[in-house]
Amino acid sequence: MQWKCNSIYSAYENYCWSFSYNDPTNGKIVNGNTFDRSALALSSLSHGLRRSIQDSDSEACQKHCCSIFQWGGVLRSNDKRVEGLGNGICHYLKKIKNCVAEDRSSDDYYQREMIMNSGFTKIYSLCIDDFIIYDGRVGAALGLLVNKFCEDYSLEAVPVELAFAWGKGKESTYKRSSENRRNPGSDRYTFPELNNNPKRHIENNIRANWLLREITDQTESKFNKMDRDLQMRAIEAALFMIGYQVNG
Repeated sequence: MQWKCNSIYSAYENYCWSFSYNDPTNGKIVNGNTFDRSALALSSLSHGLRRSIQDSDSEACQKHCCSIFQWGGVLRSNDKRVEGLGNGICHYLKKIKNCVAEDRSSDDYYQREMIMNSGFTKIYSLCIDDFIIYDGRVGAALGLLVNKFCEDYSLEAVPVELAFAWGKGKESTYKRSSENRRNPGSDRYTFPELNNNPKRHIENNIRANWLLREITDQTESKFNKMDRDLQMRAIEAALFMIGYQVNG
């Protein structure tokens, strides 16, 4: 069945992502494929992760991080990165949280020791307020919306602040290449790729955080009827669904 939507809210209503992970507190398998189930799972993981950081419990923190990677299907390699942080993982996440909390331009947030990819954006999202999960699909969806905005206002080029980076999909079994499917650009309006660039990734994540927070704070929409804690998560989920294929 072909997935369709006619608005961002419609994309949220038709959210579907199959997940499965081991509960870090008891080892039991948790799974689901709806937004409500996913939101409940992320809320539980977020609570446990934040508690482990607060208590400086590195073992519990590592377990929660790996469960989050399992939920997102990005455990491979990222578990080694978590293992590499060792007993310093809580200190590391506290440092990232404090860094992101500072008020400055998005291109000032990157630090050399910062790990930034589609896995760690999930970790940061669950331990930092108003921090969305920014992966290649979310970036592609934002690019698509910005492209339409530029077309509507006949802009000469994409504003630098709105040049959201996208990422190619991992799938290789489709006739259409993941590069073409995810690229939100056109001949006139182009967007950069994430391309495993941690500095670009964190800059885009920060700008996306600002944008979605501003949208939920200032815009009247159906999302405003949700609890505040769920609003950004719901828009993020909608963008994730739209970003699967934005070209063609």
